[in-house]
Amino acid sequence: MAATLKDVALRAEVSVAAASLVLSGKAEGRVAEATAERVRVAAAELDYRGNRAARSLRTQSAPLLGLLSLGVATQPYAGTMLEAAQSAAREHDYDLLFIEVGTSEAIAENLRLLEEHQVAGILVASYFHRELALPSQLPAPTVLVDALCPDRDIDWVVPDEYDGETEVLEELARAGHHHVGWICHTPQYPATRLRTKAFEDVAARHGWDGDPRRVALTEGTDAADGYAAMLRLLEQFPKVTAVAAFTDRMAMGVYMACFERGIRVPQDMSIVGFDDQVLVSEALRPGLTTVALPHRQMGKWAVGRLIERIESADDLAVSQVRINGGLVVRDSVAAPRTGRIRASTRR
Repeated sequence: MAATLKDVALRAEVSVAAASLVLSGKAEGRVAEATAERVRVAAAELDYRGNRAARSLRTQSAPLLGLLSLGVATQPYAGTMLEAAQSAAREHDYDLLFIEVGTSEAIAENLRLLEEHQVAGILVASYFHRELALPSQLPAPTVLVDALCPDRDIDWVVPDEYDGETEVLEELARAGHHHVGWICHTPQYPATRLRTKAFEDVAARHGWDGDPRRVALTEGTDAADGYAAMLRLLEQFPKVTAVAAFTDRMAMGVYMACFERGIRVPQDMSIVGFDDQVLVSEALRPGLTTVALPHRQMGKWAVGRLIERIESADDLAVSQVRINGGLVVRDSVAAPRTGRIRASTRR
C-alpha cells in the first residue's frame, strides 16, 4: 500500500499540516529546517510518491484547505463569507477546495473526500447560525463558521445574536417607544433563542409594555411570514408603535402590511430588522434600520484561526468567538405618535 501524508508525519513525528507544508515547498519561515529535514527523510524512506503532496513538491503548488458549505453558496447575502475565506487563504499561500454539501447529513461523507485530498485543514460553514453534530474523528484541524458543536471542544465563530439584537432594539428605546411588537419564528435555532432573550431583556430594562400579545410567532422567515404576522399583531396588540422583525425579509412583509393598512413608516410605525440583506434593507423605502451579519469577518477569522492551528507547534486552546456585525441606521425609526393609529385597508 502506498504511503500517505499521515504516514510521513508519523514517521517524522510532526503534524500532518507541517508535513504538507514541507512537501509542498512552503515550509520556509513556518517550519524549522531540522524538522523539515526529518519530513524529507521520512518521505524518502517511505517512498512517498504519486499523491497530491508529492505533486505539490514538483509543481510548487500551495497546501490545501477544504471548505464544506452548508448552503452558503446558494444564499446571495452569505457569499461574502466564501470570498473572504478564499482571500484570506491566498494571503497565507494556501489553496481552498470548496464543496457544497447541501445538508448536515452529508458532512461525514465529504470529510472522507477531503481526507483523500489530504487537506491541511477544514472549514465547515453554514449560511445560518446552527448547531451541528460532527463525527468523533476529524481528518484534519477543523473550524466551524456560523455554526457550533455543543458537545465538542472545537474552534468556531458565529454572529453575536444577543448583542446585535440589543443594539437595534436600543434604537427603538432611544426613539421613545414602549409598545413594541416582536415578530419571530419559533425558537428552534440559536439565533431565535438569543435574539428573543435580547428582546425580553431590553423590554424589561426600559419598562416596555409586557402584554404577551406583543409577540407574533411564525413558521418561516420570509416576507410572507412577516406580512401575516404583522396583520395578526395589529389585531391582537393595537397599541403597537414599533416592530422588531427577526429578519430583513420579514421586515419587508411588515412594510407591506403597513402600506395596505395606510400606516406610514416611520411616522406611524417604526420598524427594525436583522441581517442587513442589502437587496432588501437598502431597497425598502424608507431604508430599513437593521443589524449586519458578519459574514466577511467570520470567513476571514476562521481561515486565520485554522492556519494558526495548522502551523503552530503548540497545542492551542480552543477559541470560540462571537462577532457583532454592527448596527446599520437608516430611516425606518422615528419617535412614536401620540394617540392610536387609524389603520384603514387600501383599495
